[in-house]
Amino acid sequence: MYAKAAQIIKSAQRCVAFTGAGISVESGIPPFRGENGLWNKYDPSTFDIQYFHRNTRQSWEVIREIFYDLFGRVQPNSAQYALAQMEGKSLLSAVITQNVDNLHFEAGSRRIHEFHGSLKKLVCLGCRAFY
Repeated sequence: MYAKAAQIIKSAQRCVAFTGAGISVESGIPPFRGENGLWNKYDPSTFDIQYFHRNTRQSWEVIREIFYDLFGRVQPNSAQYALAQMEGKSLLSAVITQNVDNLHFEAGSRRIHEFHGSLKKLVCLGCRAFY
């Protein structure tokens, strides 16, 4: 199976990788859904924009706990490094990811399309400044 996949990738004119939460689990980031998912520990409504506007301080405390305290300690894993190496060898045109953890970039990928944005690029809702 792996040999066939490798042959398809090598002979393709373009190849992209689509990734989601599963690729970062090995790095220590739990998925949002599932048995050990973040939604079992945190109420998903905490991330609703209306909740954020009504409860800004509480929202930022949860955001800090999850995305900075937890995500700030993780490192890229072998799968993310492998994708970066494939890009470096022109076997991969881009990574398209749902993840916001920036681990593809830290692993060395440069052509990354972040479907949900990145925690490394935040926008102020008031003045639209980037942080």
